[in-house]
Amino acid sequence: MVFEEEAAGRAPAGAKGMPTYVVLDTSGSMSPFESLLNETLMEIVDTLYANPKVADFIHLSIISFNTAPHMVLPMTEISELTALPTVSCDGITNFAPMLDLVRERISEDVRDLPAKGVRPYRPAVFLLTDGAPTDRPSGAWRASLKALLDRDWRPHPNVITYGFGDASEAVLKEVSTVAAYIAEKGREEENKKALANALASLFRTLVNSAATHRLAPPEDVDGFKSVALDYVDEY
Repeated sequence: MVFEEEAAGRAPAGAKGMPTYVVLDTSGSMSPFESLLNETLMEIVDTLYANPKVADFIHLSIISFNTAPHMVLPMTEISELTALPTVSCDGITNFAPMLDLVRERISEDVRDLPAKGVRPYRPAVFLLTDGAPTDRPSGAWRASLKALLDRDWRPHPNVITYGFGDASEAVLKEVSTVAAYIAEKGREEENKKALANALASLFRTLVNSAATHRLAPPEDVDGFKSVALDYVDEY
Protein backbone atom coordinates (compact mmCIF):
# COMPACT_ATOMS: atom_id res chain seq x y z
CA MET A 1 0.00 0.00 0.00
CA VAL A 2 1.25 3.48 -0.86
CA PHE A 3 0.52 6.17 1.71
CA GLU A 4 -1.31 8.58 -0.58
CA GLU A 5 -1.96 11.37 1.93
CA GLU A 6 1.63 11.74 3.08
CA ALA A 7 2.98 11.69 -0.45
CA ALA A 8 0.42 13.81 -2.28
CA GLY A 9 1.92 16.67 -4.23
CA ARG A 10 5.51 16.06 -3.20
CA ALA A 11 6.72 12.87 -4.91
CA PRO A 12 6.96 12.45 -8.68
CA ALA A 13 4.81 9.75 -10.23
CA GLY A 14 6.56 6.40 -10.23
CA ALA A 15 8.99 7.19 -7.40
CA LYS A 16 7.94 4.60 -4.86
CA GLY A 17 9.91 2.78 -2.19
CA MET A 18 9.59 0.32 0.67
CA PRO A 19 10.94 1.39 4.07
CA THR A 20 12.77 -1.74 5.22
CA TYR A 21 13.99 -2.51 8.73
CA VAL A 22 16.43 -5.34 9.43
CA VAL A 23 16.22 -5.98 13.18
CA LEU A 24 18.96 -8.18 14.64
CA ASP A 25 19.13 -9.85 18.04
CA THR A 26 22.62 -9.06 19.35
CA SER A 27 22.24 -10.43 22.87
CA GLY A 28 25.09 -12.34 24.53
CA SER A 29 23.99 -15.68 23.10
CA MET A 30 24.68 -14.28 19.60
CA SER A 31 28.39 -13.74 20.36
CA PRO A 32 29.55 -16.78 18.33
CA PHE A 33 27.87 -15.26 15.26
CA GLU A 34 29.11 -11.68 15.60
CA SER A 35 31.53 -11.89 12.65
CA LEU A 36 28.92 -13.53 10.43
CA LEU A 37 26.40 -10.79 11.22
CA ASN A 38 28.83 -8.02 10.36
CA GLU A 39 30.04 -9.72 7.18
CA THR A 40 26.50 -10.30 5.94
CA LEU A 41 25.34 -6.78 6.73
CA MET A 42 28.26 -5.43 4.73
CA GLU A 43 27.38 -7.77 1.86
CA ILE A 44 23.77 -6.52 1.84
CA VAL A 45 24.88 -2.89 1.82
CA ASP A 46 27.49 -3.56 -0.89
CA THR A 47 24.88 -5.26 -3.07
CA LEU A 48 22.45 -2.37 -2.68
CA TYR A 49 25.26 0.02 -3.58
CA ALA A 50 26.05 -1.98 -6.72
CA ASN A 51 22.38 -2.26 -7.76
CA PRO A 52 20.81 1.21 -7.92
CA LYS A 53 17.39 -0.15 -8.94
CA VAL A 54 17.26 -2.26 -5.77
CA ALA A 55 18.57 0.60 -3.64
CA ASP A 56 16.00 2.99 -5.14
CA PHE A 57 13.18 0.74 -3.90
CA ILE A 58 14.63 -0.71 -0.67
CA HIS A 59 15.12 2.15 1.80
CA LEU A 60 17.15 0.24 4.35
CA SER A 61 17.51 0.78 8.08
CA ILE A 62 19.33 -1.60 10.45
CA ILE A 63 18.52 -1.92 14.15
CA SER A 64 20.20 -4.22 16.67
CA PHE A 65 18.85 -5.00 20.10
CA ASN A 66 19.86 -6.66 23.34
CA THR A 67 19.29 -5.03 26.72
CA ALA A 68 18.56 -1.85 24.74
CA PRO A 69 18.02 -1.19 21.03
CA HIS A 70 20.71 0.41 18.88
CA MET A 71 20.36 2.34 15.63
CA VAL A 72 23.07 0.70 13.50
CA LEU A 73 22.06 2.34 10.22
CA PRO A 74 19.37 5.01 10.01
CA MET A 75 17.51 5.16 6.74
CA THR A 76 19.88 6.87 4.33
CA GLU A 77 20.89 6.99 0.70
CA ILE A 78 23.22 4.01 0.18
CA SER A 79 25.33 6.10 -2.18
CA GLU A 80 26.03 8.53 0.68
CA LEU A 81 27.14 5.83 3.13
CA THR A 82 30.86 6.04 3.90
CA ALA A 83 31.08 3.32 6.57
CA LEU A 84 28.78 0.76 8.19
CA PRO A 85 29.03 0.53 11.99
CA THR A 86 29.72 -2.95 13.32
CA VAL A 87 27.42 -4.76 15.74
CA SER A 88 28.63 -6.37 18.95
CA CYS A 89 26.80 -9.00 20.98
CA ASP A 90 26.14 -8.86 24.71
CA GLY A 91 23.31 -8.32 27.18
CA ILE A 92 19.82 -9.83 27.25
CA THR A 93 16.90 -9.97 24.81
CA ASN A 94 14.51 -7.13 25.65
CA PHE A 95 11.78 -6.82 23.03
CA ALA A 96 9.77 -3.80 24.25
CA PRO A 97 12.45 -1.10 23.74
CA MET A 98 13.26 -2.55 20.31
CA LEU A 99 9.60 -2.57 19.22
CA ASP A 100 9.20 1.00 20.46
CA LEU A 101 12.24 2.13 18.45
CA VAL A 102 11.01 0.40 15.29
CA ARG A 103 7.67 2.18 15.60
CA GLU A 104 9.37 5.51 16.22
CA ARG A 105 11.62 5.12 13.19
CA ILE A 106 8.75 4.08 10.93
CA SER A 107 6.77 7.17 11.97
CA GLU A 108 9.70 9.44 11.13
CA ASP A 109 10.78 7.69 7.94
CA VAL A 110 7.31 7.47 6.40
CA ARG A 111 6.91 11.18 7.06
CA ASP A 112 10.35 12.09 5.67
CA LEU A 113 10.48 9.97 2.50
CA PRO A 114 7.88 11.98 0.51
CA ALA A 115 9.97 15.11 1.06
CA LYS A 116 12.76 13.25 -0.74
CA GLY A 117 10.52 12.43 -3.69
CA VAL A 118 9.50 8.91 -2.60
CA ARG A 119 5.98 7.64 -1.98
CA PRO A 120 6.35 4.90 0.65
CA TYR A 121 4.79 1.49 0.43
CA ARG A 122 3.87 -0.25 3.67
CA PRO A 123 7.07 -0.75 5.69
CA ALA A 124 8.64 -4.20 6.03
CA VAL A 125 10.34 -5.46 9.18
CA PHE A 126 12.66 -8.49 9.21
CA LEU A 127 13.37 -9.77 12.73
CA LEU A 128 16.12 -12.34 13.39
CA THR A 129 16.45 -13.76 16.90
CA ASP A 130 17.90 -16.74 18.72
CA GLY A 131 16.02 -16.29 21.98
CA ALA A 132 12.77 -15.47 23.75
CA PRO A 133 11.93 -12.05 25.24
CA THR A 134 13.57 -11.40 28.61
CA ASP A 135 11.45 -8.33 29.43
CA ARG A 136 10.21 -8.05 32.99
CA PRO A 137 7.51 -8.43 34.00
CA SER A 138 7.06 -11.34 31.60
CA GLY A 139 4.80 -10.39 28.71
CA ALA A 140 5.22 -6.64 29.24
CA TRP A 141 6.61 -6.37 25.69
CA ARG A 142 3.22 -7.23 24.20
CA ALA A 143 1.93 -3.68 24.75
CA SER A 144 4.72 -2.41 22.49
CA LEU A 145 3.95 -5.11 19.91
CA LYS A 146 0.27 -4.15 19.95
CA ALA A 147 1.18 -0.52 19.28
CA LEU A 148 3.49 -1.48 16.39
CA LEU A 149 0.94 -3.75 14.70
CA ASP A 150 -2.13 -1.61 15.42
CA ARG A 151 -4.23 -1.72 12.25
CA ASP A 152 -5.55 1.76 13.04
CA TRP A 153 -2.00 3.12 12.86
CA ARG A 154 -1.67 3.94 9.18
CA PRO A 155 1.93 2.78 8.55
CA HIS A 156 1.70 -0.47 10.55
CA PRO A 157 4.37 -2.74 9.04
CA ASN A 158 4.48 -6.16 7.47
CA VAL A 159 6.67 -8.36 9.67
CA ILE A 160 8.70 -11.46 8.77
CA THR A 161 10.49 -13.36 11.54
CA TYR A 162 13.37 -15.84 11.57
CA GLY A 163 14.23 -17.83 14.68
CA PHE A 164 17.00 -20.27 15.54
CA GLY A 165 18.78 -21.55 18.63
CA ASP A 166 16.46 -21.00 21.61
CA ALA A 167 13.94 -18.85 19.75
CA SER A 168 10.31 -19.34 20.73
CA GLU A 169 8.05 -20.55 17.94
CA ALA A 170 5.06 -19.02 19.73
CA VAL A 171 6.76 -15.61 19.88
CA LEU A 172 7.81 -15.74 16.22
CA LYS A 173 4.22 -16.52 15.31
CA GLU A 174 2.86 -13.72 17.49
CA VAL A 175 5.20 -11.05 16.15
CA SER A 176 4.96 -11.98 12.46
CA THR A 177 2.21 -10.74 10.16
CA VAL A 178 3.44 -12.20 6.84
CA ALA A 179 5.72 -15.20 7.40
CA ALA A 180 7.62 -16.86 10.23
CA TYR A 181 10.45 -19.38 10.01
CA ILE A 182 12.16 -21.39 12.72
CA ALA A 183 15.21 -23.64 12.49
CA GLU A 184 15.62 -26.88 14.36
CA LYS A 185 17.64 -26.49 17.53
CA GLY A 186 21.24 -27.49 17.01
CA ARG A 187 24.79 -27.04 18.15
CA GLU A 188 26.70 -23.83 17.51
CA GLU A 189 27.78 -24.84 14.01
CA GLU A 190 24.20 -25.73 13.00
CA ASN A 191 22.94 -22.46 14.45
CA LYS A 192 25.58 -20.57 12.49
CA LYS A 193 24.42 -22.25 9.29
CA ALA A 194 20.79 -21.45 10.15
CA LEU A 195 21.65 -17.79 10.66
CA ALA A 196 23.52 -17.69 7.34
CA ASN A 197 20.49 -19.23 5.59
CA ALA A 198 18.13 -16.74 7.24
CA LEU A 199 20.27 -13.80 6.16
CA ALA A 200 20.49 -15.20 2.63
CA SER A 201 16.70 -15.54 2.56
CA LEU A 202 16.31 -11.96 3.77
CA PHE A 203 18.65 -10.77 1.04
CA ARG A 204 16.75 -12.65 -1.69
CA THR A 205 13.49 -11.19 -0.41
CA LEU A 206 14.87 -7.66 -0.73
CA VAL A 207 16.03 -8.25 -4.31
CA ASN A 208 12.79 -9.98 -5.35
CA SER A 209 10.67 -7.30 -3.70
CA ALA A 210 12.54 -4.59 -5.59
CA ALA A 211 11.96 -6.45 -8.86
CA THR A 212 8.21 -6.90 -8.29
CA HIS A 213 7.45 -3.79 -6.19
CA ARG A 214 5.74 -5.96 -3.62
CA LEU A 215 6.92 -7.77 -0.50
CA ALA A 216 7.99 -11.18 -1.78
CA PRO A 217 9.00 -13.54 1.05
CA PRO A 218 10.25 -17.00 0.07
CA GLU A 219 7.99 -20.00 0.51
CA ASP A 220 10.88 -22.09 1.82
CA VAL A 221 14.09 -21.28 3.68
CA ASP A 222 16.81 -23.94 3.70
CA GLY A 223 17.04 -25.53 7.15
CA PHE A 224 13.90 -23.83 8.46
CA LYS A 225 10.27 -24.81 8.75
CA SER A 226 7.52 -22.32 8.09
CA VAL A 227 5.38 -21.45 11.11
CA ALA A 228 1.66 -21.40 10.32
CA LEU A 229 0.05 -18.05 11.11
CA ASP A 230 -3.46 -17.62 12.50
CA TYR A 231 -6.30 -16.11 10.52
CA VAL A 232 -8.01 -13.15 12.16
CA ASP A 233 -11.25 -15.10 12.57
CA GLU A 234 -9.43 -17.79 14.59
CA TYR A 235 -8.99 -15.50 17.60
